[in-house]
Amino acid sequence: MPHANLQLPPLLRATTFRLALSYLGIFTVSAMALLALVSWSTSVFIEWQVQETVEAEATGLSEQYRARGIRGLAEVIAGRASEDLDRRAVYLLTGPGGVRIAGNLYGWPAEDIDSAGWIRFSIERMGSENFATEVLGRTYFLPDEHQLLVGRSLHEAKRVKSAINRALGWGLALTILLGIVGGYFTSRHMLQRVEAMNRTARRIIGGDMKSRMRISGTRDEFDQLSAGFNEMMDEIERLVESIRTVTDNVAHDLRTPLNRLRSRIDVALLSEADCDSLRRTLEETLAEADNILATFNAILTIANAESGQRLHSFEPLDPARLAEDVTELYEPLAEEKNVGLCCRAQAGLEVSGDRHLLFQALANMVDNAVKYTPEGGNVTVEVKQDDGRVTIAVADSGPGIPADQRSRVLERFVRLDSTRTTPGNGLGLSLVSAVSRLHGASLSLEDNQPGLRLVLRFPAS
Repeated sequence: MPHANLQLPPLLRATTFRLALSYLGIFTVSAMALLALVSWSTSVFIEWQVQETVEAEATGLSEQYRARGIRGLAEVIAGRASEDLDRRAVYLLTGPGGVRIAGNLYGWPAEDIDSAGWIRFSIERMGSENFATEVLGRTYFLPDEHQLLVGRSLHEAKRVKSAINRALGWGLALTILLGIVGGYFTSRHMLQRVEAMNRTARRIIGGDMKSRMRISGTRDEFDQLSAGFNEMMDEIERLVESIRTVTDNVAHDLRTPLNRLRSRIDVALLSEADCDSLRRTLEETLAEADNILATFNAILTIANAESGQRLHSFEPLDPARLAEDVTELYEPLAEEKNVGLCCRAQAGLEVSGDRHLLFQALANMVDNAVKYTPEGGNVTVEVKQDDGRVTIAVADSGPGIPADQRSRVLERFVRLDSTRTTPGNGLGLSLVSAVSRLHGASLSLEDNQPGLRLVLRFPAS
């Protein structure tokens, strides 16, 4: 019978909880190493204190020996042994053959003595009482085969060390517990924010394009992620709405020329026209088809610019040379309309961009200016540096655009009532706007008094 996969609770599967446990593990190992070092240092310090105490007592006894001899030393040892009520001090004075003279030990310990005279041993009886303890002592050899052992019980030292170790152990246990609890609540808080993001994402997947991630105002990583996601959704919503608008406008604006195209073909097929009439019909049909193709090409160019696919083709460009080439291209059209067209370009400037798209955008700006400037008017193409930013401006002396309509003309297929009679598809300035966004430039429509001034301002390099 197959076993079902064991599913852990979401909290235990959370990356933040696992990360908290990982850090807790590293901290625990580090804390245990630190506690071991503290415990070892405590033992060393306590034994050093015991040694200092033993050496101090031995110094005092040596003075008694020099002043009063063996008999006086024995009396002092007997007195100190009887006064030591807590049984911490250990004394033993022996004579020739190891005979006990004085002290609270019955015999010399069997453990080895190190090179410095120190000896560590355990006893179960001191004087007349049972008193199991470990002793650290030091031995001294006196004249006439006498030996002196002065020691100190380590019982109290071990109690202190045990108390310190217990305190450190409880501190470590409490730290681990707080780490687990802190990791739990931190992970729970993180999971709540992630789940809120998931709910928003599911609503968007379900078609609610207005949903946005909640920003708490703490400016943490989640707020930054939410802000970036919201900006992305704003742009996606704008693009989706733009696509919907384009689809509607394409269907609306192309229906009329396609109907005209079909009508001409029907008329040509039904009538008994001569070759000249058929030729004119074909020429008109070809012109109508060219207009339709130009509209589709403009739409594709705008989509290409808005998609950002041309970023890889960016290269350093000379904006003055670009402006001169566009001006030279439109000089015949300007002369035909009796419109003055001139270019004032500052040399030595540089921008980074796609030459084809920038050329087409500038060409659309000049084309609009020449198209709407009346006979005898002027169009100026200007390239200069202003506050460290390269600007390309096209100014005309035409009728201009009302201030409240300037944002509308950047939308696709938007044509003002005053321009309905002129050729065009309402995509020229939309292309300029898309190309400016691709290059990180700002596009502004300003009053030229009279006329309109279109300005592209590129970011400072």
